Amino acid sequence: MKKLILLLVPLLLCGCTHDFSRKEIDDIDLVLVLGIDYSNNQYTVSGLYNSGSASAGGGSSSNSGSGTGSEKIAQGKGKTAYQALEDLKLKNKKTISLAQTGSFLIGSDAAKHGIRESLDFLSRDETIKMEGLIYVIKDKKASDFMNEGIKNKQTIHEDLEAMKQKQQETLTRNDNTVVNILNDMDQTLSSILVPYLIADKSGYLIQGYAVFDQYKLKDYLDEETSDGVNFLKNIMRSYPVYLEDKISLLISYTNTKLKAKISDREISVKIKLNFETTVKEVLMEQDIFKRKELDKLTGEQNSYIKDILEKATNYSKISGLDIFGLARLVENQNVSEWKNIKDNWNTSISTINYDYDINSKITKAFILGK
Repeated sequence: MKKLILLLVPLLLCGCTHDFSRKEIDDIDLVLVLGIDYSNNQYTVSGLYNSGSASAGGGSSSNSGSGTGSEKIAQGKGKTAYQALEDLKLKNKKTISLAQTGSFLIGSDAAKHGIRESLDFLSRDETIKMEGLIYVIKDKKASDFMNEGIKNKQTIHEDLEAMKQKQQETLTRNDNTVVNILNDMDQTLSSILVPYLIADKSGYLIQGYAVFDQYKLKDYLDEETSDGVNFLKNIMRSYPVYLEDKISLLISYTNTKLKAKISDREISVKIKLNFETTVKEVLMEQDIFKRKELDKLTGEQNSYIKDILEKATNYSKISGLDIFGLARLVENQNVSEWKNIKDNWNTSISTINYDYDINSKITKAFILGK
C-alpha cells in the first residue's frame, strides 16, 4: 500500500491535460488595452501590449520607444470584431492573450454601429477579466486615441488604471465592468450606459455617460446629468457642493431609495435621498454653525442636489430613454401592474411623475490652529 501511494502521488501532481497550447510567458504578448473600431464595413481591433525587451509584434504596429517597457500596438481587421481579433493573433509574431486586458475602448463609429456587435465575442471568451472596464471614446477612433497617447509619451494602461482608482474614490462601485455591461445587454427596456473618455494634457478624463438605445449609441450625457444618474443609482460615494455664499462642502455619505407605484397605468416615483456633508471652505465672517445659518445652508444644499437629480429625470422624460434602470425597479415593485404597461414602457417614460424627499446633515470639519 505504501508503494502504491508513493506511485500515485507524483501521477496526481503531474496529471495530463488536453491543453497542449500552453506557452512560456516570454512567448506571449499580454494585451493591456484593447481598442475596437468600425469603418468601411469592417472592424479593426487594436491591442496595446508592453513589449519589454522582446521584438515588436507583426501586423500594423507603432511604439513609444525601444527597449524594456515600450508600449506597442498591433492591429487586425475583419468583418466582425472576433474575425479582427483572430487576424491580429495571426499577424502578431507572438501569441496574443486578453487574460490581462484591463480596459476595452470602443471607438465612436463602432459604438454607433452597435455595442452588441463590438462586445459579443468577449462574453464567449473564458480568459477575459470580468472586472476589466469598458469605455467609449467620444468622437474618435479607439486606435487614434491610443496612438495619440503613445505619441505624447503616455503610459496608456497606467493612466487608465489611475483613472479607475479615481472612479473608486467617487463611486461606490464601477458599473462599467465587462460583466455588468454584458448583463445590461441582455435587456432592452433600459438604456445601456458606458462612461466616455476624452484626452487631456494631464491624462484621460471621464466627462459623463454614453447612452445606448437598442444597442446603438444615441447620445452623450453631460457631467451633471451623469452625476444625477449616479445619485439615482445609489452609487455616489463623494461629491462637492459649491454654494453661492462662498461655502464649499463635500458629500461624504449618500443613500438613495426609489419607490415606484402604478395606479391606473400612471407611474409615480418617489426619490428619497439622505446625505451628509463636511464643510471644506468658508469665505465669510459669520458663524455658519448657528442654528439659523445651519438651517439655511442645509436647505441650500438640498436644493443644489435636487437640481442635479432633476437634470437626470428631466433628460429621461424629454428623451424617452430609461437611463437609470427604472424598468427593472418598476417591475419588481409592481409585478401584477407591470404586465399592463410593459409593452408601452417606452411611451410611459415621458409621463412618469417624480417626487423628491431630500434630507441632509452638515457636519463640522476639523480646523487646524485656533
